[in-house]
Amino acid sequence: MKRHHLLATAAMILFTAPALSLAQTPAPAKTVTEKGQLAQQDMTFAQKAAVSDMFEIQAGKLAQDQAKDQGVKQFGSQMVSDHTKTSEAMKAMAQEKSMTLPTKLDSEHQQKLDKLRGLKGDQFDSAYLQGQTDAHQTAVTLFRQQAENGKDADLKRFAEQTLPTLEQHLRHVRDMRPGVASAAGGTAQQGTSFEKMIGKDVYGENGKKLGDVADIILDAQSGKATQVILNRGGILGIGAKHVALDYNLLRADGDRVVARQVTEDQVKQMAEFKYDDNTVSLGKRHGGTADHSGMSTTGGTQPRNPQ
Repeated sequence: MKRHHLLATAAMILFTAPALSLAQTPAPAKTVTEKGQLAQQDMTFAQKAAVSDMFEIQAGKLAQDQAKDQGVKQFGSQMVSDHTKTSEAMKAMAQEKSMTLPTKLDSEHQQKLDKLRGLKGDQFDSAYLQGQTDAHQTAVTLFRQQAENGKDADLKRFAEQTLPTLEQHLRHVRDMRPGVASAAGGTAQQGTSFEKMIGKDVYGENGKKLGDVADIILDAQSGKATQVILNRGGILGIGAKHVALDYNLLRADGDRVVARQVTEDQVKQMAEFKYDDNTVSLGKRHGGTADHSGMSTTGGTQPRNPQ
C-alpha cells in the first residue's frame, strides 16, 4: 500500500512539472492563427482574394478558347497560371488557420463571366481586356491595403509578395488594350496606330506647327482615344506646357498629323492639361521618363497611367 502511494506521488510530480515550466515561460509567437481569431479585415481580404482568383482562372480559360487576338490568348493563359498559384497558396493558409473560403463566384463575378461566355472574337477581346483592367485595379487596391494595414502576419506577407505580380498584370493589360482595339478597328480612327502617333508633329490647317504628340488619353471603358496631348516645348523649356486636342479633329497626312479647324493662336490660348488619378493614357507604357521634346516629365504634367 505504501509503495502504491509513492508511485502515485511520483506520477503527479512527473506530469505537473512541465505544466509549471510552461506557465513560467512565455509562449512562442504563433504563425498560424486559430479559428475565430482573425480580424474582420483579414477575413474579408481572404474571401475577396479567393473570389478574385477563381474569376481570373475561369475568365482566363475562356480567353484561351474564345479570344481572337493571340496576345489576348496568351494573357489569358498567364492569368490561369499565375492565379492558380496564388489560389493554392491561399487555400493552404486557409487550412492552417481553419478559415472557410468561398468555393464559387459571387453574383457580380458570375454575371461578368456569363457575359464573356456569350462573346467571340473581337467583341470578346475588347470585353475581356476591359474586365481585366477593372479587376486588376480592384485587386491592386485590395492587396495594397492588406499589405499596409493587415493584422494577420501571414496574410499581410502574402499580400506584400503578391502585389508586384498584380501590378505587373495591370500594366500588361493596359499596354495591350490600345493595340488590340486598333487591330479591331475600335480606335485610331485615322488609321494611324497609337504607337506611331507618339512624337509626331501636329500642324494646323494653315501649315503652322502646333506641337508634337506627347501622350494619348484613352476612354477608361472602351479603350478608344479621346484626346491627344500636345507638347508645346517653348524655348529652352520656357513657356512649355501640354494642351489637349480632340482626337477626332486629327487626320494623318504622310509623316505628320493635321488638326482640322485648329489654329496656332487657339492652341496658345488653351489651358494646360492636368492629369488626375482617373486618367488613362499611353504616357509611360515603356517606362519613359522624358517626353519627346527632351524635357523631364517628372513634374505635375507627367503623362501616366494611374495605379
